[in-house]
Amino acid sequence: MTLPVFPDSPTVLAANQAALARVSDVEQDFSVRLLRSFLGLCENSRTRQPMMRMVRGSVGSARAGRAFYRVLNRSVVNPAAKATGMHASALKIELVCGQLVGLAMMRYVLQVEPVASAPAEDIVRQFAPAIRATVRSS
Repeated sequence: MTLPVFPDSPTVLAANQAALARVSDVEQDFSVRLLRSFLGLCENSRTRQPMMRMVRGSVGSARAGRAFYRVLNRSVVNPAAKATGMHASALKIELVCGQLVGLAMMRYVLQVEPVASAPAEDIVRQFAPAIRATVRSS
């Protein structure tokens, strides 16, 4: 039996808080917070398996994909946006979610090197500008 990830569950909230606790005042940037939160959920031993099931399931099922996007929005994107005061169109937010799904596929499912073995902070440093560009583009 596989259990779903509930964005409001104590486990998900604790994993998000642990990832976001590393963000200093200088790093209140949306893309950094977003990536740290997402990677925190994907790498936390209590939330990793359910997150990976949703990533894998989203590939073969539109319904599962929509459910995963809802989880991403509620548990990762919206909290990071609120914390940083970031406002973006629905289109930009969905494109950012697509970037996160692609990152999860490369790093955790397909295990593409060197992405799979890079420290999370290296991924944040390298990937944050791409997310920033998506959100800020006109």
